[in-house]
Amino acid sequence: MQIEESEPLSSDEENTLKSITLEHVIHECGSFHRYQYIHFFFLSLFPIASGIVNFYYVFGAAENIYECQIPNEMKRNFHVDILPSQCSYIIKNDQNITIRMNSCTKWKYDRSVFGETFTSEADFICERSIHRSFLATMLQMGAMMIFFTGQIIDMIGRRRSFHLLVGMLLITSIITQSLLQFVPMSTNQKFALLLINQFVSGIDTFMVSFLLLMEITTSAYATFVGNLALVAFAIGEIVITGMAYICRHWLLLKWVITLYVLALIPYLIYVPESPHWLLTKHRYDELEKTLRQIAQCNQRPESRWLPFYRYVIKNHQEQKDVNRKNKITLSFFARLYRFLTHVPTMSRLIITGYIGFVTLLLYYKISYNLGAMEEIDPYLNIIIGAVVEVLGYIAPSLCMIRYGRKPAFILFLIPTALYLLITPLTIHQHRYVIVLIAQLGKFAISAVTCVVYIFVPELFPTSIRGTGMGFFILLSRIGSTIAPMIDAKIRHNHLLVTYMYYIYAILTFICILLTLLLPETRNVPLADKIDYTRKKTQKTSFNTQSIS
Repeated sequence: MQIEESEPLSSDEENTLKSITLEHVIHECGSFHRYQYIHFFFLSLFPIASGIVNFYYVFGAAENIYECQIPNEMKRNFHVDILPSQCSYIIKNDQNITIRMNSCTKWKYDRSVFGETFTSEADFICERSIHRSFLATMLQMGAMMIFFTGQIIDMIGRRRSFHLLVGMLLITSIITQSLLQFVPMSTNQKFALLLINQFVSGIDTFMVSFLLLMEITTSAYATFVGNLALVAFAIGEIVITGMAYICRHWLLLKWVITLYVLALIPYLIYVPESPHWLLTKHRYDELEKTLRQIAQCNQRPESRWLPFYRYVIKNHQEQKDVNRKNKITLSFFARLYRFLTHVPTMSRLIITGYIGFVTLLLYYKISYNLGAMEEIDPYLNIIIGAVVEVLGYIAPSLCMIRYGRKPAFILFLIPTALYLLITPLTIHQHRYVIVLIAQLGKFAISAVTCVVYIFVPELFPTSIRGTGMGFFILLSRIGSTIAPMIDAKIRHNHLLVTYMYYIYAILTFICILLTLLLPETRNVPLADKIDYTRKKTQKTSFNTQSIS
């Protein structure tokens, strides 16, 4: 390959180089051109898959309308009054005196809306309704594993993480679904296999695709790429709604989802590696090759980016050599202690973890409730909710670009808290009022989710960005795990439902207060390493060129 000769740099240019980082090199290679367009398109297909998988529960485990079936012999000999819950019935004698109350053991389902769901097949209603929520819980528990896969992503890179996660999902899905499809088994055995399937489905590629989208461009476009991933997730909600409407069977729907993931495999051959990750791992040859691919695809001459790249690598190597000479070998526990006692990093982890817990708890509570509302067709409501969610992802972008992450986050947390305070008061309102308020809540929490998913990764350097996001998502998924379980337990108790809304509002106001403690990250270049050289009592910044 021919390399263009570049003229020697002037003294002014040499001084300018002192502030040059890898992000500047990527900018000179083209940070928002043909190379990014191609990979943005294909990488966005993975968040779509995440949206599909996350909303399978809404349709695959939907609760069909049901009626308690009374044995004919019981009807002939006694007067029977079925309770409104359709979960039990009262037996009375000829004098209309209550003899006893029995629980229903058989039901007739109306499958005209959702078709055959696993909830109706397994009779996960009434006393067993909590079992239904376990399908959502296992998905969220699988997503909690991102705390560990986040560390793997930092260790083995973004590209190989894609291969690992997609391969694991496909192998597990094909095995469990084949057993469910072709092997006769009891309901409990089916339930166990479906739980395994849901658990592995939760360990998806959303985070690694999100990170890679951010790391093949510059911080100037962080808001756009963050929105791209989240809008793709919302598109996944629309796609799964269409799939469910056509399939009308919980297992067939699983197979269609698997076919979608299979269609993504060819792109795994071409998925790029993160330039920032290659730099932190000192894999300079691969980094240069990746930058050449970016520059060539974007039609940028080497003279435009190569001098800056050489300076960055030279500086990186010099600092590496200096650190090697002055290096004090630390044991694993010493490194762990240094990390855990680094106040700026730990405070960010704890605060973002709490914010993630509350945000995802509210997101899944509001989103899943759209599919369970009786005031409107569930398919239409989910699609409207997905469109509203897209608008909720686009609206805060304008705020973030002009005012920053923190103001935008707080701005949309406030209407979210107001929604939580108002909703219990609308129970007797007209159905369109109830639907409108629910969709406004979906808009507000979607906007909050958009900001937090862009804000949080910018708070951590590349060396621990996967770990930081992993911890954030771990706490987030604990929140999203709790949401359907709480709803399943208290949905028929209006007083408890009201109290929970007010508790959620309090948690939201705490989020607002904690956000004030975080730094603003708008237009701040992505850092590569933690700077342990600053005193813990001082405000710590992450030095993009420091080598540990």
